[in-house]
Amino acid sequence: MDESVKAIARPAASRSLREAIRKARVDEAERLDRSADRRDGEIARLELLKAELETVFGELPDHDDRFNLVLVPSRPARLWIDLFTYAAIDDASGAYLFVRNSENGRRTLFSATNVADIADRITRYMAEEIVRRERQDVAPAEPGRAVRLEPESAPSRANMGIVIAAFAIGILTGAVGLLVTVLLTAP
Repeated sequence: MDESVKAIARPAASRSLREAIRKARVDEAERLDRSADRRDGEIARLELLKAELETVFGELPDHDDRFNLVLVPSRPARLWIDLFTYAAIDDASGAYLFVRNSENGRRTLFSATNVADIADRITRYMAEEIVRRERQDVAPAEPGRAVRLEPESAPSRANMGIVIAAFAIGILTGAVGLLVTVLLTAP
């Protein structure tokens, strides 16, 4: 019975901290390599989507600066469409995600595994946004609210004087406060 216990138990000499650290380093290096490969794959796939969308962005009116096609190689990598929407790659499924940020959090607008499908959906989103903006620009003013056609006048000298006086008072208050602090804390 004593022999069977010795056969099952490993001797203390076989446990080595150096060997465990070496194994942990090898495991971490393999994990980092997989992570880097996955990130490189995400960026490559988003570059394909960007290439698909460049012709669409080339057709934008010159005065429309809402849309900007920018690939940001962050973690996760994102292909920004406008200030609030971007395309990314889902970690779990590998699908393209079309996401919109809002004050209520992130919302996935569309998901697809095919680059053509997601490019079509992004193009449709851009068209809908352009039409929505055109409708807002043409919409009549609210009742009871005058439409102001003349440009706003430049700020008056009195307003500028108030701003300068407030700035000077702020500087003087800060200087006096600093002086009082120095005098009270000096030995």
